[in-house]
Amino acid sequence: MINTEQLAELISNSQTAFLNGRMQEAFSLAKEAISLDPDCADAYQCAANVCMSLSRYDDAIEYYQQAVKCEPDNGNRYFNLGYAQASVNKITETMQSFAKADELGLSEDAAGQMYHILGIVNQQLGRLDDALINLKKSEMLVPGDIDILKRKAAIYGIQDDLPNCLSVANQMKLLAPSDYSGYQVAYIMLKQANRLEDAFKELVYARKNLMNFPFALCSDMVNFELTAYDKDNNPDRLQRALTYIKHYMKKEKPSVEEVTECYLIAADLYLHTEEAENVIMCLKAAEKPAFSYNNGVFFYEYDPVQADSIAILNEMNANLYRYEQLSVEQLEEMKNSGTYLSPAKNNSGNDEYKLDESDEYTISPEDTDRINRMYIGAYTLADDYRKVMYYALEMQKSQQEYFAQLGMYTEANAMKSLNLDGWREKYDEVQKKLRNAALKDPSNFNALMLRVKCLIDTERYDEAEEKCSYLRQELQEPLLEEIKKAKNGGA
Repeated sequence: MINTEQLAELISNSQTAFLNGRMQEAFSLAKEAISLDPDCADAYQCAANVCMSLSRYDDAIEYYQQAVKCEPDNGNRYFNLGYAQASVNKITETMQSFAKADELGLSEDAAGQMYHILGIVNQQLGRLDDALINLKKSEMLVPGDIDILKRKAAIYGIQDDLPNCLSVANQMKLLAPSDYSGYQVAYIMLKQANRLEDAFKELVYARKNLMNFPFALCSDMVNFELTAYDKDNNPDRLQRALTYIKHYMKKEKPSVEEVTECYLIAADLYLHTEEAENVIMCLKAAEKPAFSYNNGVFFYEYDPVQADSIAILNEMNANLYRYEQLSVEQLEEMKNSGTYLSPAKNNSGNDEYKLDESDEYTISPEDTDRINRMYIGAYTLADDYRKVMYYALEMQKSQQEYFAQLGMYTEANAMKSLNLDGWREKYDEVQKKLRNAALKDPSNFNALMLRVKCLIDTERYDEAEEKCSYLRQELQEPLLEEIKKAKNGGA
């Protein structure tokens, strides 16, 4: 005879422990309830909920399946099973479970979540109209869900449906006025429609209306200046972009990831302005983000009233760039020991906020590629081809085929610039590797473009022009211009 009161108490206590984050206790109580009554759907539900929260999806599916067996006429049980199946991308099983849930009927909250998930699945499958239908169904049951609005906006953006996308963006602003996402949706769509003035207004509205200055807004403000710079070549835009980043770092409380991104964005901006020393400063800072941020590298504004600003900056330069005179071997040794940056005398303007330097920050492979690429750009500007070659070799370690190939080409180009023995043979070696890559994947246009650059560097212009003909026109034009310039002696 099952003690129903004891069973109800176990399930209630399991649910309470789960809501308070005591997962092991909740799971133990659920297992005890299952032992007491192996036909209790709620007991399996409690165990499954814990497994879902711990990302043990296969275990969760098993427990939800047991709950379904206990109550095969309960649509909510099928919904929970489908939700778990969707979490591990079991699309066919998800559809079957949701279809059964819809057939049996389920609560409004569960139905709203189900249609939301179906909208996500439809979007992943590229069935955008079906995704919108399901998201609208979900919206009717769960009104005011910002995640649904974001997903609808993304779909309208893919469909290039500006009016509907802006309508959703306005709903997002009304629903969540402290959230930048509504303004961001409008900015992206207006920029995509080449309505730059209107796009900029969205950034201005966001800056005025938001209580804080989120990193996403800072990034979009920088993005706008770069987009406009591509059209008018006004160098003031690059300086404004740098000002935005400095302001964000000095006044806000960025995470170590955001600090790293700020330094990398700044390095890229300095590449545009061809300030090699500043590029290198920002890249070195990105490699030690917490230390650099805490010491105000790049963004700290020295007060000329307190001291001679020129003397201070000269001292900083002497400290920060002393490694420039060292050999590649010494540079690598200092890089490994972490002594290549010296603290500035003054620290950052945000005195109350510091990053934890004891936590070792690992730069992502993607950011490593960006760093190596910009080091190459900076040292090329500085005509230091020995260091170009060093970072070209580093880039060849990339997990991305394009960057590895770019590293090979850059090594050959650096050897030519240094007039090292065997530079022509190096170009031949790179050409063969690029040719093999193109044969393996005929759609690898990057390999073909690098082959053209190899041919230009080795003065095989006719062959370079012939290879260019295999590229799309927008890819051909800059290379043909490069060939023409090379034929005329660089003029």
